[in-house]
This record gives sequence, C-alpha cells and structure tokens, in this order.
Amino acid sequence: MRTSCLFAAIVLLLSSMGIARGQEVPFEKSYSIEVGTGIRPIQMMIPPLRAARVPLASKGQDVDTDGAFYPVIDLTGVLRSGWKTEFTLTAGASWYHHRLVQYPSFGIDPDGQPRYDLEHGERIGWKDSIPAYSLTFQWRHLWNPSNAFLVYTGIGAGVTVAHFSKFFPLPSVTPVAFRYGGEHFYAFAELTLGPIATFAHGGLGWRF
Repeated sequence: MRTSCLFAAIVLLLSSMGIARGQEVPFEKSYSIEVGTGIRPIQMMIPPLRAARVPLASKGQDVDTDGAFYPVIDLTGVLRSGWKTEFTLTAGASWYHHRLVQYPSFGIDPDGQPRYDLEHGERIGWKDSIPAYSLTFQWRHLWNPSNAFLVYTGIGAGVTVAHFSKFFPLPSVTPVAFRYGGEHFYAFAELTLGPIATFAHGGLGWRF
C-alpha cells in the first residue's frame, strides 16, 4: 500500500513538472526604456560645486549650501538578450541646485576690481550649476525571470564627465535589485554604487 502511494506521488510530481515545462513561454529578445533617479553620485558632488563657484566670485556672489540638493536623472536602454541576461546602457546627469549669496561692495582694490564685504552676505535666490554627466554599461543577471516580482544583480563600468573636460572612469556594481510589473510597464529599485547613483536608485520602465 505504501509503495503504491509513493509510486503514485512520484508519477504525479513528474507529470506536473512536464506540464509546467510545456506551459513555459518561449524566450523572445526584448527592449526596454527606463527612467530613474537616486541618491546623488559621490563623484558628481565636487565638480559641479567648484564649477558653480568660479563664475560667481567675480560678481561678489557665492554658493550657500544650506538647503541645497543634487537632482539626479538618468535614461537607460535595456536589451534582454537571453532568458536570464540583460545588457544596459545608461546616460545620467546630476547638478547642484543651490542658493545664491550676494556680498555688498565697498570700494576698488589696486587692480581696479571691486572689494566685497564677505561678512554681510544676503541670499538672493536659487541657481543651478553646470551638470556633470555619466555613461554606464552594465550586464544584469535575472535570478527569476518568469516572475512578476523579479530579482536581479548587475556589474559593469562607466565614466563621469565634468565640465566636458575631466573624465572619471568608475566601476558599476548592483548587488541586488527588484523589479515588479506586468508585460510592458514596471517599477524597479536598486542598491547600487557607480556613476548612476550612490547606494539607492529606482524608477519606471517600459518594455516594448
């Protein structure tokens, strides 16, 4: 009796596995576009701030970091080339959105330049610095590609361009990331470190 039950259970298990295999959707190459944002990339912090201060000094102005922040935006093209493989190319930008401080002038120095009282500055508004740009290539491994809630990891390399003259090559590592959605639209969240963002990155995607 026990042997018959065990045999029946094995047959049922093998049959269900065969049915599951038969219901798998054949792989088809696909393309996606993702729009994301995240925590400011560390390598983008200093260059935009320096670029913002240089042209302001001659006007008796400076950057006020109180309440300032770094907007981050990026656009990614995704190629699904295998059942568990994706390749991505991401173009990103980050800049410094800060307050301006105007210092009053009180005369002319020996070179004919105005003197400014650096002790009595006044806030006069907000300004954006010159953006720093990045370009990143990454390979992704999809751990459970058939699920609506998908887990993946990624590794790659990229470059940050500051002032269109300084280039900073950097690795790109995404230890864990999550994606949730349907056939065409989805949301994603990543723990990542690289030219795109530092520590956290997320956004929306469209598969076509």
